[in-house]
Amino acid sequence: MFDAPVLDPYRFTALAERVEGECRPDQIPALQEYLFSPEGKIRFVIRGWVDERGRRLLDVRVDGRLWLICRRCLSGLSFDLETHSRIHFVGSEAALPDLENEDPEEETLVIPVSLDIAEWVAEEVLLALPLAPAHAGENCVEAGNTGEALAGRTRPFAVLKALKESSRE
Repeated sequence: MFDAPVLDPYRFTALAERVEGECRPDQIPALQEYLFSPEGKIRFVIRGWVDERGRRLLDVRVDGRLWLICRRCLSGLSFDLETHSRIHFVGSEAALPDLENEDPEEETLVIPVSLDIAEWVAEEVLLALPLAPAHAGENCVEAGNTGEALAGRTRPFAVLKALKESSRE
């Protein structure tokens, strides 16, 4: 994991602090299985504050470029990462709003004992990834996964059929 501070969320929000930094995609262990290449850069800005209603808030912005594995052709796929989250911290589970009453613009969480910036950034990146990254239709042609390329390959069931027919003769 990359170097980033572990903060006290009460102090961070009360003092309206801000932390920013960057890391390489290969510095996030949970991201390794999705990466085609360790190249790229992830930038983050996390800002805390207390609003006029006394609510502790966290604004998290993460952006960058990653090289993911295309699930169709298994070659590299450039992915522009851009995510923004607003977190409202509450003191206990009892203070969490019902799902019907939750603000869609922000997520409400029980305030943690500590705020590990590296873990928070890693989670934001993982949540922003596509479920099955793939090139747009025609871009996978370069990797040879076209219908013609597949047609030229040996088909095991066609070979089996030919063997069965030749054994009948």
